[in-house]
Amino acid sequence: MNVTVAEAAALLKKADDILILSHRRPDGDTSGCAGALCRGLQQLGKNAYVLQNPEITKRYAGLIVPCYPPAGFQANMLVTVDVADTNMLTGNAEAWAEQIDLVIDHHRSNPGFGASNLIRPTAGGCGEIVYDVLMAMGVQLTADIARCIYVAVSTDTGCFKFSNTVPHTLRVAAACLEAGVDGGEINRALFEVKSWPRFEMERIIFDTMEFVHDRKIALATLRRADIDRTGADMDDLDSIASLTRQIEGVQVGITLTENKDGSVKASVRTTKEVDASVICRKCGGGGHLRAGGASFPAGVSLQQARARLLEAAESVYRKSGMEAS
Repeated sequence: MNVTVAEAAALLKKADDILILSHRRPDGDTSGCAGALCRGLQQLGKNAYVLQNPEITKRYAGLIVPCYPPAGFQANMLVTVDVADTNMLTGNAEAWAEQIDLVIDHHRSNPGFGASNLIRPTAGGCGEIVYDVLMAMGVQLTADIARCIYVAVSTDTGCFKFSNTVPHTLRVAAACLEAGVDGGEINRALFEVKSWPRFEMERIIFDTMEFVHDRKIALATLRRADIDRTGADMDDLDSIASLTRQIEGVQVGITLTENKDGSVKASVRTTKEVDASVICRKCGGGGHLRAGGASFPAGVSLQQARARLLEAAESVYRKSGMEAS
């Protein structure tokens, strides 16, 4: 069942013992949303926590780690934030895939897997929707909650420069600034400062990037050996997929990352003429209009993943009408 912001707020206000779930390979949006919603519910006197995310990195740990539940906590309501589908749930949440009470999300590919679903594909980030729900519940936007929301909307819109940035995105960001958030410092930490491993990985991407289809499609491959050699972690690889789209003339950027378990993560970034989510759905994934992802299990080689992604990308690119441009 699809619900409105007011209906989602009413469900949360009536509930207690609430557990909030974030997605695998947590980014700033899912982490910020989980942290903000949890703190807002606690402000209202609710017994609310965020399920431990085993893949959380130091960049976003402060948003959710303080919200982890105590031993023995039993949830009566399960809420997901920024989780596009049940296959994106963390391993410790998979058993609850069919029991989600409320889904809050902005992925256009979300099938609505909860009993109640608040899905707004037009939102720049899920953080905007969580902000609306918090305000509908009468939560005071403290500096701590505002920081979580600001990180959520800033990271998912590329510091407000991606085309998914909408007027409401900026209104939410402004509200966070008014609540005391230092947006300049957060943006500098998230988008400007680079670790040495990140610098090395960017160099490798630009040195090895392939161009096909008259340089309209760019493909970068991050091999596990290079990731391990540079010492790069998930923080260092965060948002690195956007580099492929920075090359003039590139309409589709594909980044393949070899995971430790042998699986391959595919990230697709496109310009406004090509639908990234359609490309990824052809490979079992999904996502947004300009950004999508898919995963290939261990046993599928990088070359096989590359071939499948390129085939899907070329098919969607041709159908987009850009071939003759």
